[in-house]
Amino acid sequence: MLRTPLVLVMLALVLSSGTAEAEDRRSVEKLLQGCRYEALRPAPVQDKEWSEAFECRDALAVAVKVGPTQPKMMASCVAETLSPHIVAKAVVEFLEQNPERYRERFDIRSAVALHSAWPCP
Repeated sequence: MLRTPLVLVMLALVLSSGTAEAEDRRSVEKLLQGCRYEALRPAPVQDKEWSEAFECRDALAVAVKVGPTQPKMMASCVAETLSPHIVAKAVVEFLEQNPERYRERFDIRSAVALHSAWPCP
């Protein structure tokens, strides 16, 4: 009888640790280094650097796409002709101004960064 509650407790612990890690994966702290790589020219050459850069590029592509639909205080209108490395450079410069906010969600902070650089008219 004791076995079932023990299994349930262990399962809950595993699920909660996975959730905490998933939340952390979306933080500025986790994606910033990849964005630094993405902002570089020439591009990085290490496999790990490429992976991190692509993760940032994907996150920024989503932020750029939904930028015009954000509330006015966060809306951004990034020109389609801008290269991903220019967008990443602007976001990195903005994010590095507030290191105390590195544990916040990347999608929100990058939306604010994009708005700062390219606000909608």
